[in-house]
Amino acid sequence: MQNCKMKKVAAIHDIAGFGRSSLTVVMPTLSVMGHQTCPAPTAVLSSITGFYTGYEMVDMTDFLSACFAHWKKENCEFDCIYTGFIGSARGVHVAKKFVEENKVPLLVVDPVFADDGKCYDCFDAEMAKEMAGLVESADVITPNLTEACFLTGVEQTNDISCALSCLEKLKEKTSGSVVITGVPGEKSVSVLIYDRNTGLSYKIENPYIHSHYPGTGDLFTSVLTGALLSGKELPDAAGKAADFVFTAIKTAKECGVPVREGVPMELLVPRLLEDHKLEAIAI
Repeated sequence: MQNCKMKKVAAIHDIAGFGRSSLTVVMPTLSVMGHQTCPAPTAVLSSITGFYTGYEMVDMTDFLSACFAHWKKENCEFDCIYTGFIGSARGVHVAKKFVEENKVPLLVVDPVFADDGKCYDCFDAEMAKEMAGLVESADVITPNLTEACFLTGVEQTNDISCALSCLEKLKEKTSGSVVITGVPGEKSVSVLIYDRNTGLSYKIENPYIHSHYPGTGDLFTSVLTGALLSGKELPDAAGKAADFVFTAIKTAKECGVPVREGVPMELLVPRLLEDHKLEAIAI
């Protein structure tokens, strides 16, 4: 008999009408991997924030507060809370309160607020400060290199030594594990991992493909979260996520998908159910 017990994930993310990212990536990924996604939209956008000018954005912080109050009234329970792009510093504060009131087995925080050496244009220093507070209580955090530098005060130099410095500092800033994505090398892109459960650190490498598709961070953390909820250990979960994102980028290039539309994960859904992964090497 099929196991009908599904994990429930409170997904605190934005939703963008055009460009594969946030909830349009989170929900199908977790669903295919066998988990129920309960979305709490933090903002609604006409498109992703990069590659488009004059996009429309509505901050959903007031709704977020009402949503969480309703869930509390109805005694809604979750196995995981997974946060990503939040539309304002006040929204992060609301999310932190929800996290404090709902002790779950797995809290994944993707501190989405910066890339390419700078904060997104809708965020500021206050946002980074609030996000640092959310990071403290996470079981797993998945910043990209720029976000890791903002959270630690390390000057970004786009190399492995910079990422290692961030990894060491982030160990002290969160009670959980750390996964830093998008670490550039000469011919590769790396993921650095500190597994709090074992005290070991790892590196995952894949070949560099000369493209910068949006939404790949959301996709990585969604696959990682789905794998953790399915019982994978952190290095294997990160290896599965790294493999899927690399394959998705490769497919996007081969199919000529415009960069601003994100990677065509729809073509690769069966891979989420298979045991593909890039190996995590202890460092």
